[in-house]
Parts: sequence; structure tokens; C-alpha cells
Amino acid sequence: MGTPPTLVDIASARVTDDPHRIVFRFSSHREDTEEIDFLRLWERVAAVARRLGDTTVPGDRVVLLCPPGPDFVHAFFACLATRRIAVAVPLPTSPSQVDSVTAIIRDSGAAAAIAPLSAVPVDATLLGGDIRIIDVDSIAAGSDIDIPGAAPEADDIAFLQYTSGSTGSPKGVAVLHRNLVHNLELITADFGLTQRNSLVSWLPPFHDMGLIQGILLPVFVGMRATLMSPMTFLRDPLTWLRAISESENVLAGGPNLAYGLCTKRISPAEAARLDLSGWDMAFVGAEPVDPKTLRAFAAAFSGSGFRAESFVPTYGLAESTLYVSGGPVGTGARPRVFSTDELERGVAIEWPTGRELLSMGPVRAEHVAVVDRATGERCPDNRVGEIWLRGGSVAAGYWNKPEESRRAFEAKIAGEDGTEYLRTGDLGFVCAGELYVSGRSKELMIVHGRNIFPQDVERTIVSSHPVLRPGGCAVFAATVDDEDRIIAVQELNDTLEPGSAAALEGSIRDIVSRVHAISLHRVVFVEKGGVPKTTSGKIQRQRLRETYSAATALEESAR
Repeated sequence: MGTPPTLVDIASARVTDDPHRIVFRFSSHREDTEEIDFLRLWERVAAVARRLGDTTVPGDRVVLLCPPGPDFVHAFFACLATRRIAVAVPLPTSPSQVDSVTAIIRDSGAAAAIAPLSAVPVDATLLGGDIRIIDVDSIAAGSDIDIPGAAPEADDIAFLQYTSGSTGSPKGVAVLHRNLVHNLELITADFGLTQRNSLVSWLPPFHDMGLIQGILLPVFVGMRATLMSPMTFLRDPLTWLRAISESENVLAGGPNLAYGLCTKRISPAEAARLDLSGWDMAFVGAEPVDPKTLRAFAAAFSGSGFRAESFVPTYGLAESTLYVSGGPVGTGARPRVFSTDELERGVAIEWPTGRELLSMGPVRAEHVAVVDRATGERCPDNRVGEIWLRGGSVAAGYWNKPEESRRAFEAKIAGEDGTEYLRTGDLGFVCAGELYVSGRSKELMIVHGRNIFPQDVERTIVSSHPVLRPGGCAVFAATVDDEDRIIAVQELNDTLEPGSAAALEGSIRDIVSRVHAISLHRVVFVEKGGVPKTTSGKIQRQRLRETYSAATALEESAR
């Protein structure tokens, strides 16, 4: 067998075989677009690669401080092609975000950062000291597509994907070139993608979904991608749907919040002018995937030609490069309702009423296992356990964190052959041969021996009063007076009338007690945006728990 190809090999072959095929269409507004074919892409990549060769050496980590757009794409592929390890980070817009970026720089040991200094005026002092700044604005593209130095090999680290931090401190996942190609092969096969497909993405490139599905997948498949900034989408979601309307055989999607924002912000008159009949695959991933949001979107845009069977719920995580399972394509979101009481006991039993969960697609038995957290043994079907993974997409581990890597990436199922698995930290089960994800193990609340999923309590709270903002509730357990107590933090749509907070808190306590038979210790009301989330919309419950516990400890020490 020959050496497995890398994405650089595949891109180079496309430059040779089909140089003038359009691969990227960059759009900030509908009328403002720039198209790039494979030849022009690689000319620019080669120019950045030569500058990297002058200032860094293979194996150096290079931070990408580029806004979404051509500069980011060129810089990322230049890192891949020169055996530099790319580290994509969000552009810091506040002191706390600067601290987050500098922490990543320190953790990765980055030697250089690439930035368009005209748009992102950063210096080494801002980034924490000893780091070289490469101004991408100063690099002139030529017609030379030769890239100096040895080509990457399959077992080289391609990039560090820093995790979202929904359940703890961000860590750099070391994704190998072979992991990347394996994962792209899975996505292509499961979605049935060919060069006839097109992709439309607004997802941020520093997030695994935006990077791999939005930027790397089009090069792998050879299909055209229309890319826009996340801010373009957030300011006007209609821009995203218009771009989809202009394409055929479209793959486009995002987290649950994307569909909810479209439903909320796009008027029926605007929707009537769209043609979404060419949107074949509307993937949805990242927590939470809410069936109600998808039903509302399908109802709002059915008159625009959107088909509910186009929905493709997916499951994935950075530690497995990106994608684990989804689909099958063409069947739509397929919910099942399970008894809430039985789920709390660790058993998945279908029931007329209860918790509605979406299938995350057929289980690859050789890659996915559900494991009992107490015994370490494999769970039978319809038993809730931790989802474990193995296979070619599982990354090499966490950058410079050997102990955490061993705990997460070298798990073994009790009583089996010693095969190593990745512990995802996600809870789920297999039902009728398909995977269902029910929560996060670190967020599970154990009350009087019952397993309480925070999402269930959050849904009950936000539906109890119109002033409570949907998607803006976080429920978690925190230690208070040496006992675990249940805390709820809830965003408000409007300012409360004076004196009404206590009555609203009381009504929330009552309904949670009736529905879930648990007692809330405290309900904290915050303004919109007060519940922290990751870039993909995941609620950071552990961060809230840590913040609340620290504040409580400070209050006690001040007494």
C-alpha cells in the first residue's frame, strides 16, 4: 500500500488537473463577491508559504489572526503545505478575548502569527511577547505555485484545534493530516458529495465546523463554496439564505441557533422571495439540536421551497477531527420521544410523552461504543452511557498535555481486547441501530440517585413565562454549604417590573418542583448575553458553575 494522501496532495492535484475550476466565492454582501479558482488559490498559498519559509521552520506553530475570508484560507493552506502547525483563533475584540488568545499562544508555544495588519493591528506585546508577526498584506502573489521544502506526511500534525471550552478550559487537539483526510472521506461518503454540489457557509473558520466543512471540504471534494463572515450572517440572516437560493445541490447548515435566528428575523414577505428548493442537505450540529426549532424553520420556509427532509442532524467533536455520524441524507430530522423518568434511571424507553431526541444517524459498530460509566463495560442497546470512539478520525491527543491525553484517548472497555478508545464526555445510547445523544457527563446532575439532565429543566423554565429568553437558560449543580444545590441562570427578554423578580422566581421554583420533583436553590436573572456560550452556541455550564462557586466562596469569606 502507498502512503495515504494528504489534503495538500489532493489540492495540488486539483491545481494541475482542473486549475480554472472555481473553488471559493467570498461574499461580504450580496453584490460584493470575489471568486478564486484552484490556480489562483495555490499561487497565493505559495506566496504565503515562501514567507513562512523565510521566518519559521517545520513544526513551528503559527497563529492565524485573519478575519474570515481569503487571507485566512491562504494562510491555513500555506501552513499545511509547509509542515507548519496552524492554530486558528478568533480575532480578539475585548480584553477577555485578548487574554484567551494569549493563553492559546502560550499553550501552543507559537513562533509566529499571520495577520493582515491593515485590518488587524496587533503587535508582539499585545500577543504576549516573543512571537513574530507576519503581515499578510505585505505578501505579493505571483504566478509561481511551487512551495519550498518537503511536503507534509500523513502522520504530521496538520493543525491544533482548540476546543470550545463548553465543559472546561480549552485544549489544543492535535489533528494529524491522516485524521483530516479520513474525516473528510467520512463526510463525503455519508453526504454523497460530488463536484456537482455547492456549499454556503458563514461559520467562523477558527471553529472546527467552519474550518473543516466550510473551507477544507470544498477543496477535498472539488466543489464550489460561497463563504461569508459570521458577522454578515448575524447582522442579516437573509444574506445566508439568499446565497443558498442562488445555488443548486446545496450543502449548508450550522448550529441550532442559525435556524432559530432565521425564523425569528426573516419576515414572511422576505421568505416568499427566496427559492430554497436547491438546498438538499441542511446539516445541523452542536448543542442543542432542538426538534422544535427545526419544525419552526421548516414551517416558516416551506413556501420558499425548503423541504423538511433536507435536515441532516449530525454529531461530532474536535477530538474526532469533526464529524462522527449523521443522516442518512434525505430522511430529515427523525425524533423519538423517550420517558424522562426512565432516562433519569439510565434506560431509553420510547413513550408517548417525555424527552424528544433526534437520531444522530446509524451507528458504525466498529467506531462507536456506549460504555457504562460505573463499570467500564459496554452498554447494551437502550442503556445510557458515555459515548466512546475509535478509528482514523480520532486525533493524536491534546497538545503538550500527556496526562489528559491518556485519560481521554486511551480508554479501554472492561472485559474486551484492550483496544483504545476516545472518551467523548458525551452521554447517549443506541436505539434501533442509531445514535442518540442525551447530554454531557460533566453536566449531569445527580439528585437523590436520579440522573437529571440540565437541558430538560432549562426547557421547562424558559417555557414558563414570556419574559424568559429561549436559549438563554443554564442549570447546573454547585456546592453551597458543603452540599450540591441546583442553580438556574436565566436571561430576560425585557426588564422586570420593580418587585416582580421574587414572584417570578417563585413561579419558576414551583413549576420545576412539579415537573421534575427537584428543588432549585436559587434563580439568577441576567440580561441578554449573560449566559456564556461557545462560538458554536453551546452553553458553558461548567464556566457558570465555577463562577458561581467562586462568588459564593467570596461572599462567605466576607461575612
